[in-house]
Amino acid sequence: MTEERHAHPHRDPRQPRNESKPGTNPPVFAWKPVQDAKKFQLEIAKDAQFKDKVLIQTDLEDPVFLPEKAFAIGPYFWRWSDGSFTSPVFEFEITDAAVVLEVPLAEEWLKRFPKGHPRIYMRPDDVDAFREKCRDDDTPMYRRFEASADSELADDHHMDEPAFLSDRATNYAEFWKVWYPTMWGSRRFVKGAETLALAWLATGNEEYARAACERLASVSKWDPKGSSYLGHNDEAHMSVIWHGANACDFVWDQFTEEERALVIEQYRQRGEITYEHMHDLGLYGITRFDSHAGREIVFLAHVALVFHEHIPEAKKWLNWLRPVLCGLWPSWAGDDGGWAQGPSYGLAYVTIMTMFCSALKRGAGIDLYQRSFWKNHARWRQWIVPPYIEWLGFGDHSERWSDSWLNGADLVSLIGHETGTTEFDDYVAELREEAKLMDTPDERKMSGVCTQLFTAKDVKGGVTNEVNEQMLRVFPAVGWAAVRTDLKDRERDIAMIFRSSPFGSVSHSHANNNDFILHVGGRVMAMPSGYYAGYGSDHHAHWVWHTKSHNCVTLSDAPQLMRSHDSLGAVENAFEDDRLVYFRGTADKSYSDRANRCRRHVVFVKEQQYFVMVDEFVAKENIASSLQWNLHSWNEYEVNEERRLFQIRRGDSVLRGHFMHHKNCFFSLTEGWDPPPMKGKDHAQWHQQYHLRFTPSGIETPVRNLGVILSMGHEHLDVPVVETERVDETEVAHVGDDLILINQGRRIEYENHKSDALACLVINGQTYAVRDGGIGVV
Repeated sequence: MTEERHAHPHRDPRQPRNESKPGTNPPVFAWKPVQDAKKFQLEIAKDAQFKDKVLIQTDLEDPVFLPEKAFAIGPYFWRWSDGSFTSPVFEFEITDAAVVLEVPLAEEWLKRFPKGHPRIYMRPDDVDAFREKCRDDDTPMYRRFEASADSELADDHHMDEPAFLSDRATNYAEFWKVWYPTMWGSRRFVKGAETLALAWLATGNEEYARAACERLASVSKWDPKGSSYLGHNDEAHMSVIWHGANACDFVWDQFTEEERALVIEQYRQRGEITYEHMHDLGLYGITRFDSHAGREIVFLAHVALVFHEHIPEAKKWLNWLRPVLCGLWPSWAGDDGGWAQGPSYGLAYVTIMTMFCSALKRGAGIDLYQRSFWKNHARWRQWIVPPYIEWLGFGDHSERWSDSWLNGADLVSLIGHETGTTEFDDYVAELREEAKLMDTPDERKMSGVCTQLFTAKDVKGGVTNEVNEQMLRVFPAVGWAAVRTDLKDRERDIAMIFRSSPFGSVSHSHANNNDFILHVGGRVMAMPSGYYAGYGSDHHAHWVWHTKSHNCVTLSDAPQLMRSHDSLGAVENAFEDDRLVYFRGTADKSYSDRANRCRRHVVFVKEQQYFVMVDEFVAKENIASSLQWNLHSWNEYEVNEERRLFQIRRGDSVLRGHFMHHKNCFFSLTEGWDPPPMKGKDHAQWHQQYHLRFTPSGIETPVRNLGVILSMGHEHLDVPVVETERVDETEVAHVGDDLILINQGRRIEYENHKSDALACLVINGQTYAVRDGGIGVV
């Protein structure tokens, strides 16, 4: 027996990774069993021979353990065993940079939480002060909350049990007709119950409390093993437990005895079903990482915290959730703050986690917001989601909806509040201002506010933690990078968002390593194509998931490995000085069925503000492929085939592309999608899209280095003048006084420049060479 070694963090979830420096002290310990086992043992020592042991934990029922106490600074070694198998020895180091975050056992949590209600976000003794604060509150958030509470009060407080779903594999359209309105209808109904319950806490008006109790009693009459059973319709199941437990907490004393008994039994059954789903049918965070379960771990924790006196199983749930929520999470991110599934799903899932973090901090004094992930996530959003952004991309859902912008502002504001920083205040204000220009489809409009932000106590002051004057920000754990020329002025900002991710092409991610989105002067010029018409729908599966729909290379129409943990990417060799920015997207494994090497080198030249992009391709032996360069936009392309040139205009913004290839080649221009998206959702933003492909002729060359100059202009920037030519085996571009040389043979030879590098750039008199190890000054 051997342990599986895999670069994907879900296929090999071991923590701490060998020779790593965990960001939190104590770190969580986790491993994937190699066989069925009932008990595990964990050993941690200061030496590789385990003579100086600091911890031995026996009789572990699950392959995960979070120590209660921090370790002293220094190197450590660990291994695990199951009675018949002992793992190799792994090394890690605790440094003084690690955040000391000691999490007591769940039994201690319950002692610290108040015995009465409310206990989620506030204590019974806090209610009077909260009501007094709300009486004097005239902020936009409170006015929005008040209006939505009154709207919910006037609505119906009964909801019929959902209909059963059709087989999605047999008739997707019929499945969708029931599933989609059920998801939004049930979610909105129970969120409305929380809004009404919170309005009771805010005002003391019993009408709100009675309406909330009626709604909670209504959904508690549903059969947890019926049409809303987790295994049949998990969205309907999650609607009940998402905001429902909080709502029960807020109006606990306002239930009738009959209602309270009904509610307790409903949440007991749904809690046990959720635990069985995430624990007994494979361990979340160890052997399974399905996206929806990343919500359910938080919802289950809230059910347990609200109902633990009435549900004996709740303590068992919390004991398992402690290392999962306080150690393993986040499963789609790292300490650098990115979110591998993209900004839309990151917004939802990270906001959901704040429910637990805020509850645990306020109820038990355990501050998970100390982890570096939280501030870094706000920074990630600031860099990759400019307030003006017209299209999010890099994951499902990319539309501009006012609720998404307001929810993003709430999330970043909450992070700033909980971490004690004013660093993100301007960004939050800009998001809120931009949201005024948008609308939200009716089915997506939810009542209320972000409850954990709304109930937060005022904190005076705050510290601004970071001033960053660089133009490049890299988030290597999730494989994202952003080049931004002006974070504060959209009219002057050029923003390239880049993805090449070690999380592969699974879940809500696509087969698009080395993809990019480009905004110029507040306009999106290049974007991934296609729309989220429905998960796994024909358009989604056969267009959006496919590499051809992204700004990536394809190889004789062949995509990257689709829906694969083996489709791994990375953003590497990041560099920045006062002249330029450089990084490399490495996607060799994404094209591993037909390429030994497929890499995208990206340079941004600061003074003239243009990009140099070099796609480096080496074919597998005896597998012939032609390198194809793809680009997608909402606007039609102007093409000059003789000059190898294309151009897009959107208002005052211009994108001009110059291909550094002076042998036979051809452009292909198309529009639309095959297959097109079905119209089951609001599709007002699903505009026609246009596609450009540039193909060097012939498939006989096993090595290809394709250079592209992307020059840009906007109201405050003239498009740089670019002239290209080929001199022997060197592709040459002049951009003003700058010189770009691309190696198309064994050596670059041009005038007095001779090099075996992939590319050379002469910028403001300084020569740089691009090699495997990155970019360097010559």
